[in-house]
Amino acid sequence: MLHHLFFLLLLLLQPFGQNKTDIQGNWTGFIEIQNEQLTINITFSYSDGILDGSLDIPQQNAFNLPIEVVEFEDGAIVFQFQTGTGAAVFNGRIHNGEPHIMGEFEQLGEQFPFTLKKRVSLQGIRTEMSEQELLIETRAGQISGSLLLRDPDSPIVVLLSGSGLQDRDENIAGFRVFRELSDILYRNGFSSFRFDDRGIGMSEGDQDATIEDLGEDLADILKYLSRNFGDQFSGFVLLGHSQGGMVATLAADKADVDGIVFMASPFLKGDEIINEQIVLLSQSSGVSEEVLKTNLNFQQQIYDVVRSEGDWNEIEQNLADRLEEQINQLPEQQRAALGDMTSFIQSQINRQLSAAKSRWFKSMIDFNTAEKISEISVPMLVLFGEKDVQVAAATNSAKAAELLAEFGLQMHITVIPEANHLFQKANTGLPGEYGMLERSFSPGFADSILRWLKGLEETGSY
Repeated sequence: MLHHLFFLLLLLLQPFGQNKTDIQGNWTGFIEIQNEQLTINITFSYSDGILDGSLDIPQQNAFNLPIEVVEFEDGAIVFQFQTGTGAAVFNGRIHNGEPHIMGEFEQLGEQFPFTLKKRVSLQGIRTEMSEQELLIETRAGQISGSLLLRDPDSPIVVLLSGSGLQDRDENIAGFRVFRELSDILYRNGFSSFRFDDRGIGMSEGDQDATIEDLGEDLADILKYLSRNFGDQFSGFVLLGHSQGGMVATLAADKADVDGIVFMASPFLKGDEIINEQIVLLSQSSGVSEEVLKTNLNFQQQIYDVVRSEGDWNEIEQNLADRLEEQINQLPEQQRAALGDMTSFIQSQINRQLSAAKSRWFKSMIDFNTAEKISEISVPMLVLFGEKDVQVAAATNSAKAAELLAEFGLQMHITVIPEANHLFQKANTGLPGEYGMLERSFSPGFADSILRWLKGLEETGSY
């Protein structure tokens, strides 16, 4: 019963000397349940005094579940994630030497032992490739990333991830999108650079970054690469996935960029994209027209408060009333599992509205991608997935075609058949099936990029 309401809100969306920056990074391990091991992968991130992260449980097709660290001191760490029956809690202790965490996992009154070990850096994971770990100083702090250099006569492709806190591999539901793409580029003679978002891995800076902030990060990265490795590649091509395409438009007129690949990037204004996502995902999930209309009206209220920097009290009360009404329709056992209803509702309000109250969200809803693209003179490749329900191919490709006709841009538009937002071959295109699909690109996707890049070489564009 709760999913109709949470569905809307989720669219807005992420001892080593007891140093929180030491624990950040990727950890892997298992929960031992009745002599069987349930694999878990956790990414801890630390920024602005807050330690939190995300959890993957691959065997249950559960990925990027947000975790909250509730205790971290004197060798102890306690973190949890929310389930439909309340919080699932990890109570652990951190051990020196080889970094690992051991403790008890508790859910619904049952306890099971768990173990986590910190993963080593991904540097050198492919022995056949000369991958270099870079730490780049930007105006916002240090950015960490992986550089793969190949043919010096070819451009370097800088990969820009979508919204949310992403590591350099853009790991979404177990599919490491950018790691796979960088491998394809390398094997076909192209260099690449991919990097961790602010506050992820070794990257620093405020995680609540606006689109413009991310554009500044990109400008600093391009300057660094040009200054230190400029003789090892022929130019820059930016490849932006989803929001990454929006960020790429900000660098096109400030740096010597030779081309841009828009990978499922929105061509509509930010608030229009969110509304379109709500409609498409609602229709695919069987949400009634009445609930959809209510959700869209509620979404507009959020936009109005964000733009006017107004009072959130009315929205929070509205949300609390709707949550309480739907919780009261749950079976008694499920209601009891939520604990104190007032505390639970407030925690959900805080968690679900945190994105809407961020600096990022305000910059997102007011960002006009089409306006920025109309000013770009470099060659552009625009790719959409036919079954994408996050950035719909029909409306966004139509907007791209409109820009092409009006401004005579150097733009090639391609829709990849049966592909979702990650360019996997999809059934429904819904985000919920990402982790159930083959972790590889749909036929035609990689070839479209390679063909376009080689075409730039042949025409002497860089």
